[in-house]
Amino acid sequence: MAQEETKVVRLKNGTEEFKPLVCGTMLTLHSLLKEQPVAFYELVMKCRDIGHSFFGNAGEHLRSAGLVDENGEIHDSTKNIVLSAIQGEGFGLYLVNPVREASSDEDL
Repeated sequence: MAQEETKVVRLKNGTEEFKPLVCGTMLTLHSLLKEQPVAFYELVMKCRDIGHSFFGNAGEHLRSAGLVDENGEIHDSTKNIVLSAIQGEGFGLYLVNPVREASSDEDL
């Protein structure tokens, strides 16, 4: 396995995740924000409050995007990435680089 594939990055919430997982999740989040903004909002709300229930068919969109499992649960790694990559409140949410003190080669 190449060294790049096993590289771990520290996220803004203090956790560490594999860089390829962070990159892939960020691509999915960018797409979700553009194509399914309500599902994006619902994902953020669920990451911020585990007791949050998905509105409408947001859970279906999130499952098909691989961001939640069949039970609507969010994997800890996905939650770490989402919480580190989100800024703003309500429908004013936007994505930022989730990596803490990223060097130029860690920009996502």
